[in-house]
Amino acid sequence: MSSVPQIWRAVVQNGAMSDVSPAGPGLTVGLRAVEARDIPMMAEIRASRELGGQFNFAGPMTVATALEDLERRFGADGLQGSTSGQFVVTIDGTFAGDVGWRTARWGPSPQSVCPAIGIALLPQFRGRGVGSAAQRLFVSHLFNRTPANRIQADTAIENIAEQRALVKAGFLQEGIVRGCEWRNDEWHDHVLYGITRADWESTQQRT
Repeated sequence: MSSVPQIWRAVVQNGAMSDVSPAGPGLTVGLRAVEARDIPMMAEIRASRELGGQFNFAGPMTVATALEDLERRFGADGLQGSTSGQFVVTIDGTFAGDVGWRTARWGPSPQSVCPAIGIALLPQFRGRGVGSAAQRLFVSHLFNRTPANRIQADTAIENIAEQRALVKAGFLQEGIVRGCEWRNDEWHDHVLYGITRADWESTQQRT
């Protein structure tokens, strides 16, 4: 999958994304390809409940272990593989977190797959409309650069902030996936969200 152009940015003001432009008031949220200098911070996010947030923390992991895994994957394909990929979220050019995708399969045919996306933001950038703007940009990137007919996301049923961000990014709630995530020594339900190419194209026609 090709990298995200540097010009893909969204301006966020008062928690809402007002346009897709590098200029204007508010926070400028951008996406770019992962660079080697990003790997240490990405590893810290994965290894720390405080930095990555309770819903991105899978369990005890050292920074060294996370760093080794990310460096290995970055060396192999720049974190742009055929079944998964990651991008850096920036705010006014500063590293703010990352978004990623992995393949979700819905049937035996080669076409019955779609990207499933997720996001992790540093604490100081949460609750400001950044997550919805970044995920909306990511959706546009995936629909523009891949033949995907659908993009999905799921999040813990307790993660109200991400549920709101996904709705603001254009996703529709599709259902509850029961007992799917093992976290904090117990199983958790997730809420499933999706956006189809037809959904996305209809929003593009209105803008």
